[in-house]
Amino acid sequence: MIPSSHALVSLKPARQAAIQAISLVESSRERGARLPAMPYVRTFLRVLTGSGRLNATVARQIPGLNWVAKNRHSNLKQVEEALEIMIATGGEACPLPLTLDVQAELFPEVMHTRTDRRLHRAKISTTRQLRREAREIDQQCRLRRNLLAQAELDLNFQSPETVCTWYTRWSDEFDAGELTSAFWRWQTRFASLKELEWLRLSGEPLYVVMYEIPFIVRETAEHIRTAERWLVPNKLKHHRGEA
Repeated sequence: MIPSSHALVSLKPARQAAIQAISLVESSRERGARLPAMPYVRTFLRVLTGSGRLNATVARQIPGLNWVAKNRHSNLKQVEEALEIMIATGGEACPLPLTLDVQAELFPEVMHTRTDRRLHRAKISTTRQLRREAREIDQQCRLRRNLLAQAELDLNFQSPETVCTWYTRWSDEFDAGELTSAFWRWQTRFASLKELEWLRLSGEPLYVVMYEIPFIVRETAEHIRTAERWLVPNKLKHHRGEA
């Protein structure tokens, strides 16, 4: 014997009546018995209320229906037809004027299954969205890294006389901080820019450094500027070498 503390919870009357109606109608059909019109709802009402016909009194006994007399939006005939479809489909269909409340009362497992499916679909959709966003972010990062590499390569072909133009061209694409490391590596190649070292040590932003360079270039002797131009790689030879 099952202890009372472990006894199974009994089904609600309406739920039990729906299950029984499906079983009785299917058994009658298998035996080849003649079935009345709308057999599922007729059997359901008879099991639940003792009456095989739907009237206002019977309608009020169907949980979730909340039937109101003189309903202007639907009549009992429509409710009866909708119940027939719902019970015949095992709760899969919920035609108007029935509501989800009726479906939840008669076929709660269908509601739970649909909720689980909906949550599963939502989880799959969210996972796909996150993966798509991750791919887009990764692609953007790779494109940005490639663009920064182009900026650093472009810097390699600049002299102190042209570096401000380089900065103007690339500062629209990158923050000064992203260009700073490449600039200070480039700066060590040119003796005329050695005095900028104090700006690096003081942590001055790159736009402040760029402001100082034209003054340094003007004060640099011509022979030094000429020599520093020779420190710049030849672009044509560089591209031929890549080819």
